[in-house]
Amino acid sequence: MKNLADLLSTPGRKFLAFAVALTILRIITLMIGDPDLGPDEGQYWFWSQTPDFGYFSKPPMIAWSIGATTAIFGDQEWAVRLSAPLYHLGAAIFLFLLCRRLAGPRQALWAGCAWITLPGVILSSALITTDAPLIFFWSTALYLFFALTDAANPARSRSVAALLGAAIGFGLLSKYAMTYFILGAVLALAFSPARRRALGAANALLVAAVASVVVSPNLWWNAAHEFQTISHTAANADWTGDFGHPDRLANFLLAQLGVAGPIMLTLIFFAAFSGRRQSSARELEVLRTLLAFSIPAAAIVSLQAFISRAHGNWAAVAYPSAIVLATIWAFQGRRWAIAAKASVFLHLAVGIGFLLAFASHSFADAIGASPAFGKLRGWEAQGAEIAAASRDFDAIMTDDREVTGELVYYARAGRPVVAWNSNRRIDSHFEAFNAYDPDRHRRVLYVSTSDVALYIQGQFRTIIPLGSVVARTSSQKSRTLYLYDVSGHAPPGG
Repeated sequence: MKNLADLLSTPGRKFLAFAVALTILRIITLMIGDPDLGPDEGQYWFWSQTPDFGYFSKPPMIAWSIGATTAIFGDQEWAVRLSAPLYHLGAAIFLFLLCRRLAGPRQALWAGCAWITLPGVILSSALITTDAPLIFFWSTALYLFFALTDAANPARSRSVAALLGAAIGFGLLSKYAMTYFILGAVLALAFSPARRRALGAANALLVAAVASVVVSPNLWWNAAHEFQTISHTAANADWTGDFGHPDRLANFLLAQLGVAGPIMLTLIFFAAFSGRRQSSARELEVLRTLLAFSIPAAAIVSLQAFISRAHGNWAAVAYPSAIVLATIWAFQGRRWAIAAKASVFLHLAVGIGFLLAFASHSFADAIGASPAFGKLRGWEAQGAEIAAASRDFDAIMTDDREVTGELVYYARAGRPVVAWNSNRRIDSHFEAFNAYDPDRHRRVLYVSTSDVALYIQGQFRTIIPLGSVVARTSSQKSRTLYLYDVSGHAPPGG
């Protein structure tokens, strides 16, 4: 009831009005927007057609989310992506409630608005990725953790502990990066004896038990499939190459400017390293606890970037608590509060520009943003042409995971799409579960980015070029896919 009262207060109503209006605008943009699905989005949609407790490279929540929205609204691109803005709206609500609990209504209003306008969230709300459900369950768990361990006003109910365990479990079913939350919780409890006492051993065991039960079907699926998802996650870290890449670490750190924005990133930095200016021991403890949930992802992914590589979004879970931390800290001084508000307005302007570019190819071209959308252009037309050309074949065969991810969605009116394994190593879901079978696929329409059928030379008796399918991806660039009539599988020595 208190949470509802907080949302219905004047700051809560202002926040909800802003966040819901922005989410509706994002959904409308998805419905009228030009971009096609990206290769990962196509793959996730393909997974959603066969509900399961796990998939080759990711846990199942992304497929379940797409399955839910497309079951209601159909398989259009906007319906595939629909859960993304809804997940981020939910995350913003929990971060508002968390900040309201820890600080006050004014700080909560701006923390919620800061999250919903964050540059990384602007992009993540337009594409369906595993980050969206992960961030939602992370933010839910973050709120529940503080509610359960608040020594001044603890929520000792076993139901809160059970909900926290469920949020952690569902976060793990979204992306294994949820393990950073567990590390953050351990660190937070190490920082605060009062929170350890408020939590208690019984609640801690209940949290762990419920989380284990929720995630257990995925662990069972992995055990039944040679731990494919866990093995792929480890392989994705790529620690087998040369050690030490300061340039990649620098690139990763620079990418955080695009995730959080320069003003907010500066506020996070000062909040993290200037905490002793707080006016009370409780406020300092709160900020340290919030920081504890940001440290594991930020530190480990930075180390990963130095050792091998890391994408800018790999540390995304560091930001929910960091945004609340920075907002509470900033509002203790007028100058920094103005900076926090300026960050929100700046990001809102950037977000509106992004939505306009997403909605219109011509606008994206006019402002020079078309290269950013190159991977999301031309697939519908290419897929339709390939589907039409496949009618006399047993299957459409591809040699590239990204091309396969696009064609399973955009060429689905044609023959089944199967994967050619060129290196004899299972590297994708398609190679594991949708591979070329010479006994069933005697004649295939081979689709490749190579104009010499590079990956199948010497593997088939007949390889007949059929031409190419070209799509314009920007005013300067195009994508060409080459088609071949392929039959008579004849591996060397066969």
